[in-house]
Amino acid sequence: MSSPKITIIGAGSLFFGRQAIWALNNLEGFRGATLCLVDTDPTHLRAMTQLAEKAAASSGSGVNVESYARFQDALPGSDFVVLSFSRSNAHYRRIDCEVSARYGIRMCSGDTIGPGGVFRAARELPLILEICHEVERSAPEAWVVNYVNPSSVMGIGVMRHSKVNAFALCDSHHMPRKKESYLKMIGESLDRMPEFDMRIAGVNHFTWMLKAELGGTDILPRIRDAFAERALGEKDQGYSKGRFNNYITTQLTDLFGAIPTCTGHTKEYLPFYQGHAAVQELIAPLAVFDSDERDERTASMWSDVNAFNAGEKPMEEFHQSLKSDHATDIIHTMLVEDGRTYFINRSNEDCIEGGKPVGNLPEKAFLEMECRLDGQGPRPLPVGDFPFGLRAQQMLILDVHELTVEAIVRRDKALLTRALAMDPLVNSIATANAVIDDLFQVEAEALGEWKDGRRGIALTGGKSEAGAAPQLY
Repeated sequence: MSSPKITIIGAGSLFFGRQAIWALNNLEGFRGATLCLVDTDPTHLRAMTQLAEKAAASSGSGVNVESYARFQDALPGSDFVVLSFSRSNAHYRRIDCEVSARYGIRMCSGDTIGPGGVFRAARELPLILEICHEVERSAPEAWVVNYVNPSSVMGIGVMRHSKVNAFALCDSHHMPRKKESYLKMIGESLDRMPEFDMRIAGVNHFTWMLKAELGGTDILPRIRDAFAERALGEKDQGYSKGRFNNYITTQLTDLFGAIPTCTGHTKEYLPFYQGHAAVQELIAPLAVFDSDERDERTASMWSDVNAFNAGEKPMEEFHQSLKSDHATDIIHTMLVEDGRTYFINRSNEDCIEGGKPVGNLPEKAFLEMECRLDGQGPRPLPVGDFPFGLRAQQMLILDVHELTVEAIVRRDKALLTRALAMDPLVNSIATANAVIDDLFQVEAEALGEWKDGRRGIALTGGKSEAGAAPQLY
């Protein structure tokens, strides 16, 4: 594909936009490409467009920069459409996490599982599907690359309710860095990378290493012991997603016989670290998402962008200090077919060796798996089976995600209650209803109108009488 058009919807997303601009101007396969930036915030769009134009001029990449306020105007002719937007990310995550914490639900990230994941999906999925339906009409051959959390929920929604070519991404398992990190942990040379057979899969942010062999020898125990050594004397790092991750990784490995590979998120998927048990864990319960820290990081990034645009920082520093991103690396590999593999979220089928990559999960289970890529898209490498117990956890989370999608598509609060009541962080139906009611009240502008077919139970005098059946209302 010569001179591809890559359209980024949510160009003001600083955790991706800057790196995408760097990649388009520094990776050989993008020379002469069109970078199309879309954002509804005119200030953000102007700033990122100026940065992209300065990067193209200073790199000699021949990249053509376009910008639009409306995605409908940007889509025609697109070969890749990257979704990287969020409605007031830190603002709403703060609300999701603080309201949930009042009901005893502690979320260290708040954008994947629990009320935070459910309500972020409720805010963003309708627009994602609207964009996908427009892609069907105006760029039917394009690949839609979803980079919006919760990645699995969004991916399931696109898979179930659109016809676009699509997959979903998360940058926590970038290759080859993921493999390198484990070899370094156990003191092995990176020269042994070709001997390292590593099998990781699972619902996004709930991924597990099911096999690790080096030269045919099982090294899962060595990796587990390396985490255990790091856990000795582990201190509270303060940052919510980073707290006690070595201890938790070791503990979950001993419990399930597989190593969690995204512990900063995975610990949020399980009830163990919520602080409700009669016998508490040796570590403190989860800390709630650091909204202030996220605001500070975002402000610092905008300061850098503005400094480059104003000439206060030279563009040479931009080209030297940044690097490519997971999404742009994947698109680059699809263009140049360099044989690299990447972890990608997609359905559990079409394994490169035939059949299902994960044998004991359904074909339509939406999982993060290592995939080989070419112009036809990602095909998963074989993984194996999940151990009992962990398989059940995967199925529970997949059911919660599927229910969340259907509740959003139908705009049905009763179905949303079922989804949230099944969530592993929610410990009563009453809690699910209360959280939903509170969040609908404070996030009404972002959620719009939903139908509410929920029913309750009336208890005489505030509690049921002995021998009397409660009355449904």
